[in-house]
Amino acid sequence: MEEIVNIINAKVWLKRELTEAGISIAGDRIAKVGKDSNLLKADRVFDAGGRVVLPGFIDVHTHLRDFELSYKEDFSSGTAAAVAGGFTLVLDMPNNKPPTTTPEALKARIQKAEGKLYCDVGFYATPKSPDQVRDLANSGCIAMKIYMAGSLDGEKYSTEKEIFDLLKATSSLGITLSTHAEDPKMIRKVGDAPSPNSHAKAHPVKAEENAIEMTINAARESHGKVNICHVSTLNGLSKIKRAKRNGVDVTCEATPHHAILTNEVFQKFGKIAIVEPPLRSKKHTEAILKGISDGDVDILATDHAPHTLEEKEKAHPGFPGLEIALPVFFTLVKDDLLPLHRVIDAFTIKPARRFSLDYSGEIDVGRVANFTVIDLKNEKRVDQENFFSKAKFSPFNGMVVKAGVYATFIRGKEVFLNGEIISPAGVGKVIHGKIRS
Repeated sequence: MEEIVNIINAKVWLKRELTEAGISIAGDRIAKVGKDSNLLKADRVFDAGGRVVLPGFIDVHTHLRDFELSYKEDFSSGTAAAVAGGFTLVLDMPNNKPPTTTPEALKARIQKAEGKLYCDVGFYATPKSPDQVRDLANSGCIAMKIYMAGSLDGEKYSTEKEIFDLLKATSSLGITLSTHAEDPKMIRKVGDAPSPNSHAKAHPVKAEENAIEMTINAARESHGKVNICHVSTLNGLSKIKRAKRNGVDVTCEATPHHAILTNEVFQKFGKIAIVEPPLRSKKHTEAILKGISDGDVDILATDHAPHTLEEKEKAHPGFPGLEIALPVFFTLVKDDLLPLHRVIDAFTIKPARRFSLDYSGEIDVGRVANFTVIDLKNEKRVDQENFFSKAKFSPFNGMVVKAGVYATFIRGKEVFLNGEIISPAGVGKVIHGKIRS
């Protein structure tokens, strides 16, 4: 017999609004949603204490490292950070060591992750050439990712024609192509361990704008599905908005740091705040925040990128984000700077639809019982020393947030509860992509 667990005394996100309701879970699936008094007879009860129960949050942009980079993060520590941050599914980027650029590398990554996960994980891959797309898709990747300004394994996708050719291959299989949009012709070389300001000047606004323009043109001509990662510029977002109006199949994602942190934090946090694309001036963060509020930004993502402190002193770009994203964005909701439904949609139904994650994104009978339970009365300061990630630094350190993650359910089981991991690794599963030609 399957265990029946009832979640009671909750505000549940149903049909895009909060409703006082309960949820019955049978095994790993949602069996009933309704009034507490009408739920199934339970073997166990989880009292939400009036907190908000949401569909399990999805992060489509994480770097879980492992293999030769396990000193930065590994599958267990990265997914522990994910559930502590309220995420039930994350997608892992391909810039690993070894890089995820071949079916063999992808299969090895999948095999090593199994049994080590606290939440579900899907994998990106970067094809060395368009004719490799089908083999990577058949090997189980969720989506493809390219770095326009760099190469992982000899591949090159820095021109409109190169992106067009790749999009023809991915679109024929119904696969989304995500792009790190920076034009290499616009990026200037800097010396070793540049300052935050020097690094930012080397990655100018125009580099992103040009790359977004190339990507949109390639998507228009190829009729491909493209997602632009971590958009950070006013005009870059404007180009995406126009493309959508003109029927181009393009979405974009934004991070908490590009939404609220400006380059003024360089003075306080130094090289900790170095990231690519870099933190911008206030007019750009205001544009990104407005884009989230208006729904022009489709997806919210963390770009969780752990390093060691020694690497940060050498200006390695990125910082951990899995454990701060939800507190930051729900603080913006509480401060009336973002609508609640925009934040929830951008972490649930929109990424689920864009990346064909059919089992997630909504609370409904028959779906997998993955939930994020939010405490909207949990005011505290971000403390990087308490991160579950191996990377214990953040340009958000010390920020006062007004909401937090109380519990994370994976397949009907509490994995994270009130500040602690309460389940062994292995409850999370590898999610395989599907060809949709």
